[in-house]
Amino acid sequence: MFKRILVPTDGSLLAEHSARAAIELARFLDATIIAVYAYPTFRVMVTEQFVFAPQSISPAVYAKAQQKIAKKYLGLIEKAATAAGVRCTSRAVENDNAAVAIVETASSPETPCDLIFIGAHGRGLFSQVLLGSVTTKVQAMCAIPVLVYREPNVKKAPVKARTRRKSHA
Repeated sequence: MFKRILVPTDGSLLAEHSARAAIELARFLDATIIAVYAYPTFRVMVTEQFVFAPQSISPAVYAKAQQKIAKKYLGLIEKAATAAGVRCTSRAVENDNAAVAIVETASSPETPCDLIFIGAHGRGLFSQVLLGSVTTKVQAMCAIPVLVYREPNVKKAPVKARTRRKSHA
């Protein structure tokens, strides 16, 4: 059923754990992993208080630095997949919106995927509403099934039980 599984990474420990779980699933299903790292587009910001020498960083220097980071993060997934006997390819994608990069990569003719296996940081509802969640955005934008991985040994604060209100009837 699932033969090409997209696994995004941001270099976090959760992303690494999520990738290892995805590799186990891929091994069980005899599927291929498509590892993806998305990085933002190069921009130069100028303000009155900040003097920036344009020659100190250029789009080429930025791209080279991002490729180095991508190679490190994606290399971890490739190495783990190889050790597990799972086929793996990887891509670094330049896009200011990580969720869009993930969905577009999973839907592209070059890397058509039938499952996205993504970790959820679980920062809480307030942070999610304020900052948004890449995982939530991927789920909302995508027609491809999305499996959300949560670290099983992470302890969450207990949800307070609702108390019944006494009726005055």
